[in-house]
Amino acid sequence: MDIRGLRYFVHVARAGSFSRAATELHIAQPALSRQIKKLEDELGTQLLLRHGRGVTITDAGAVLLTDAEHVIDRLAQTLDVLKKGHQSFAGQVTIGVPPTSGLLIVPRVVAALRERWPHATLAIREGISSFLEEWLVDRRIDVAVLHNPSPLGGIHMTPVLKERMVLACAPHHPAASKRGIRLQDIAQIPLILPSLPHSNRRLIEGAATRHNIRLKLALEVDSIPLIKAMVKSGDGATIQTLAGVAAEAARGELVTRAIERPPLTSTIWIAMPHEAHASWLTLEVARLLKACIAQLVTEKAWVGARLVEATSQE
Repeated sequence: MDIRGLRYFVHVARAGSFSRAATELHIAQPALSRQIKKLEDELGTQLLLRHGRGVTITDAGAVLLTDAEHVIDRLAQTLDVLKKGHQSFAGQVTIGVPPTSGLLIVPRVVAALRERWPHATLAIREGISSFLEEWLVDRRIDVAVLHNPSPLGGIHMTPVLKERMVLACAPHHPAASKRGIRLQDIAQIPLILPSLPHSNRRLIEGAATRHNIRLKLALEVDSIPLIKAMVKSGDGATIQTLAGVAAEAARGELVTRAIERPPLTSTIWIAMPHEAHASWLTLEVARLLKACIAQLVTEKAWVGARLVEATSQE
C-alpha cells in the first residue's frame, strides 16, 4: 500500500464519483479505477460500491477514510516542516495539568516549546485529574498530566514518576512530629480531604480499603490551597504529595510525616490519544513534557519524586 493509493481513495470517496475524482486529480479514469482495485485487493475488502450514479462508501471504506485522511494530512504537515525548516512550524496543542504539579511543569514546557518551535501555539487547561481524564476522552485537550488515572479507552498512558505521600499538619497540631506514621495510625486523625473523584482521594480511599482502615473525615474541601490554609489554622490534617506541601514545610507553616508501613505513593502519567490519532505536535509536546519532568526530578526540584521505568498502559 502506498500513499498515492490512499490519496486516490479519499478523492473518490469524497467526490462520490470516479469521473469527478479523475478530473480533480488530472488522471485517466481507468488508471484511477485500477489504483482503487489494487488497494481493495491489498486490504482484502471492498471499499466502494459502484453504481450508475457514482459510488457509495462501504462500512470498511468509512473506517479507512478517517484514518487515511489523517495519514495524508500528517505526512503533508511533516513534509512542510522539513521543507520550510523547524522554526517555521506553526501548530497548536492543548495541555491539561493538575494545579499543583502544573506549577512545576508548565513554565519549563512553555520555555522548551518556545525555544524549539517558536511559532507553535500552546494552550494550558488546569483541572483535577478526573476532569482532565474526561476532557482527554472528549478531545477537549490533546495531552494531559494525570495523577493515578483510571484506564481510559482509546488513550495511551505512560507513567513518568512516583512521589511520596505525606501527612501534613500545623506545627501545633497534636499529630505534629518528625517521625514517620503508619497508615493505620492516620485513622485516628481528623482529615481534611478533597471529595471523590479527586485523584488524591481515590488513592487514599483505595489504600484504606485494602488495609481495612476507616478514615476519620473532618471536612471535604475541593481546593488544595484552601485545604492547606485550613490545615495551617489547625482545623485538621491532610494527606498530600511531599512536593505539594514542600514550600509550606520549608517555611515552617506545616509539618510533614512520611506515611510508612505501607508507604503511600502517587504516580504521575502522561496521557494522550493513541499515536495513530495524535498530531505530530502532540507527540512532540508529550516528549517535551517527559523530558521536563525528568529534568525536574534530576535537579531535585520535584521534592520526594523518582522517575519510573518506561512502561505504558493502553
